[in-house]
Amino acid sequence: MAVAAGASGGAMKFPKVMDVGPAARPLRIAIAYGRIPLPMRRADQLTVAHLLSFLKARGHAVDLYCVNTGGVADEAELAWLNDACREVHLYKHGKSDIARALLGTLKGLPTQVGLFSHPGQRRDVRARIAKGDYDIVYTYYFRSAEITRDTGRPSGTSFVPSDTRPATFLALQLSQSLNTKRIAQNAPNLANRLFYAVESRLVAAYETRIWKHFTHSVLIGPRDVEEIAKTCREQGLAPIDNYVFGAHGTDVTRFAPRPDIAEKQHHLVFSGVMRTPTNVHAVQWFAQNVWPRVRAAVPNATWTIVGREPSAEVQELGKLPGITVAGTVPDPATYMAEAAICINSMQAGGGMQNKLIEYLAMGKAIVATPVANEGIGATSGEHLLVAEAPEDFADAVIALLNDEARRTALGAAGRAFVLENWTWESHWLRLEENFYAAIGPETGAHASPSAGAPE
Repeated sequence: MAVAAGASGGAMKFPKVMDVGPAARPLRIAIAYGRIPLPMRRADQLTVAHLLSFLKARGHAVDLYCVNTGGVADEAELAWLNDACREVHLYKHGKSDIARALLGTLKGLPTQVGLFSHPGQRRDVRARIAKGDYDIVYTYYFRSAEITRDTGRPSGTSFVPSDTRPATFLALQLSQSLNTKRIAQNAPNLANRLFYAVESRLVAAYETRIWKHFTHSVLIGPRDVEEIAKTCREQGLAPIDNYVFGAHGTDVTRFAPRPDIAEKQHHLVFSGVMRTPTNVHAVQWFAQNVWPRVRAAVPNATWTIVGREPSAEVQELGKLPGITVAGTVPDPATYMAEAAICINSMQAGGGMQNKLIEYLAMGKAIVATPVANEGIGATSGEHLLVAEAPEDFADAVIALLNDEARRTALGAAGRAFVLENWTWESHWLRLEENFYAAIGPETGAHASPSAGAPE
């Protein structure tokens, strides 16, 4: 079976088959999600699809409840979902959802929460929860939190055998307060700035309260915890304290060094979905503030922007000297392999960057901003170079372009870092351990939550 494409898309259709054995204690799990996982057009779809692949490999019974947005799944993709899950429930997204989003803002809900609070999805999953059909309810992203809030044991309650309510997990993942605030600060026009300025206030008020309505919150790393806790204090609330860490991973067999592909001299690559505002802004920032400095020092330097659906602003960058906008490509990994340096110049956004993990897994030399690396935790100077100011970013790129030995050393260290910390299996096994801990020991049999580790 083919494995997943990267964050920028590509020809690969399905998630990787997980290298894990079956769990000793199968669980009954409901997943509520605001998109259909396939096709894998976005980073969140990539993540949920790989979670389904993991849960299938472990033998858990999964019922998927998702709003049918994010792309049209073809017959093969629907077949994959039906094979991975016990049940698949799809809900149509239409004009009434937009009206509901507007109504939700009047009630103080962030626009995205109102937009993805589908009443049919909410009704169906709650009916099954009320019947006691699930051990775990896993809600991906806070935009779907209204679907499952207050359906299981609330935060701060200890497990007791007589409590038959499921453990509920809200995958906040990143601090949306931080994310929307950064988007507002870096928005390209007044209309976007105004929208995200309002949305960021709604998000801050919502995010600092919604976590209490779930047994656990799932966050990528300490930076997101710090930001949500800070926002809680600013709102006069107790800081979030029910979190577990649950990041994403990458397929280290697909994204791996490619000795069969020659590296192009003085060549840079940025990979991502090129209609996403944060990616659009990242390449614009680099083109305007860094690229002229690089070209002045290394006149034959070239840069390829890889990723599907490039916006008009991104396509305009292809008119600048040395820049190619590749758009949608069959396999982003082959373009990364050609790079002397892969860059991640993100200024907005939050959480973790799939593209950065893919670069690291491929053993490439990397220059990234602090924003890009904050969810990954790679060490600057050991695994990659981190630079923030335009002149520092340019200096780092120029120095690496002229130092092959340094590029090789960083690439090897980065690859080792991913193998140790960022495989899909390692993250999902930790999440599974948190599932088991939340529901207590199985009556009559005390299965080990660590059984079935990667073989």
